[in-house]
Amino acid sequence: MPSLYTLAPTQAGSTTQWLLRWFAWPLALCVASAAAWLLSRDPEKAAVLQMATMLVAVLLVMLAERVIPLRRDWQRASRAERRTDLTSMLVLMMVADPIVKRGLLPLVATMGVPFIAPDGGLAWFPTQWHLVLQLLFAAAIAECSQYGVHRAMHSVRWLWGLHGFHHNPARIYWLNGFRANPLNIIVHQLAGLGLLVAIGAPSAVVQVLILFSTVAAVFQHANADLRYDGWNWIFSTADLHRWHHATAQGTCQANFGGLLTMWDILFGTYRRAQGVPKAVGSMPGRRALRATSLRCARRCTTRA
Repeated sequence: MPSLYTLAPTQAGSTTQWLLRWFAWPLALCVASAAAWLLSRDPEKAAVLQMATMLVAVLLVMLAERVIPLRRDWQRASRAERRTDLTSMLVLMMVADPIVKRGLLPLVATMGVPFIAPDGGLAWFPTQWHLVLQLLFAAAIAECSQYGVHRAMHSVRWLWGLHGFHHNPARIYWLNGFRANPLNIIVHQLAGLGLLVAIGAPSAVVQVLILFSTVAAVFQHANADLRYDGWNWIFSTADLHRWHHATAQGTCQANFGGLLTMWDILFGTYRRAQGVPKAVGSMPGRRALRATSLRCARRCTTRA
């Protein structure tokens, strides 16, 4: 039976294709790790290192989308669609991001001054731990909070009003990963990063977490035939995130994690399936989605 969608060839192909398929994601993680090490030594360079790491991730994904595209029909987009995606990315980077990093997070930190925390906040964060352990702890805490907010956005009508714009596209490629309502991003970031700042997480830890989260966000929407075998049990990779956007009958909204999969696995919303969704985009009938959300969550780990 002919496929309803067109997959790009999946043979090993040239050496370049093979290297991109298996090593683009690990290479991005290595670059992020190197940048994190430099950031830990000189936190004042956080913005430069985050931007440089994001640029490397974008270039890797753009190259992979061109050399080993996953769905060729997802390569075609109108000028209006690309303009919307580019405008959204610029608004997020020039408006939402500065509001969070330079306005709201410092405000959250100052709220903890009466509790005599060295970096502000409540001084509940284990700053005596090794930096790597602090980062793992921070990622788990932030992801838990953001997981809850993200899942709520798929079941509460007014929250879906903030989040639905991200699910509008009927295809997935790297740039529309940044198609989001600025208020959605502000709420989501405050849920995770704001919580960390409130409990006294050091600035370096928060900035390193932002660095890794940015790399994950770029790769999550990659329209490329990349291999994430093993990685997708730890990180919320593109092969998982595509199913979060799936709309076909019998599939369910799952994989709410932004960076890690641990809370999806724990709460039964982890979905790892073969192939590619036949259709992605906004699910019709938010009321029906709310009515079936618990049943859908139970099915996510059992469906093929």
